[in-house]
This record gives sequence, C-alpha cells and structure tokens, in this order.
Amino acid sequence: MNINVNCHSSIRIENIYVDPFKIENGNNDAEYIFITHSHFDHYSLEDVKKIVNNNTVFVCTKDVEEDLKKHYGNKILCVEPNKEYAIGDISFSTFNSYNINKNFHPLSNNWVGYIISVKGVKYAILGDSDV
Repeated sequence: MNINVNCHSSIRIENIYVDPFKIENGNNDAEYIFITHSHFDHYSLEDVKKIVNNNTVFVCTKDVEEDLKKHYGNKILCVEPNKEYAIGDISFSTFNSYNINKNFHPLSNNWVGYIISVKGVKYAILGDSDV
C-alpha cells in the first residue's frame, strides 16, 4: 500500500488523508479526508485545499464540521467517539483521543482517533494523545 507520514500526525494511506498538515506536493487526489480535531496542526484549511477535489468526502468531529460546511458544502460525515461507520469502500471506528497532562486536549471535547479498515488492513490513527 501507498502510505506516507507527511508531517507531525499527518498521514496518507493511498488517497485517504488524516489530519493533512504541511503538505508539500498536493495534487488534489483526496478521496477521503479524516480530521481528528480542530487544532491548526490537525485541521489546516491551507493544506486541505492542496488535496481536496469535487468528490472528496470529509470525516470530522463536531468542532470542525461548521467550518468545513462553509468551504465545502455537505460532503461531510461528523463523527463521535466509540462508534462504527462505513463510507464508500472503507469502514472505520472511532475512539476518544485526549491527553491526561494537557488541559487543552480534554476527554470532554469528544475528539477522536480512528481505526480505518482499507482492503482488509486496519490502521490505528491516534490523533492527539499521550501515546
């Protein structure tokens, strides 16, 4: 599979991007863009613009949803922790992602990490956590 760690927690698995940040060579090929939470190094609209196209589907938390709707309409799936989802040819589940020792990443924000299943392989994306 075609997997890249771009920068910080920005990951690309084929045409699935998670928390796009500091994308150097975007070619507007994103089939899906997953966002774990709204902090600038996880939700960078500047970097989203480099990879988004007319068919891109966004998966995000509530704190990002309204801003994405302003820019990209309704191709948005808003998720909550500890649920299972399926879109297109992938399935995924969410879990709480938070920090114990940082007051700006609390459990109460309902930010998420993802377990994404692609072609029979599962990828754990932790988001912002202590791990």
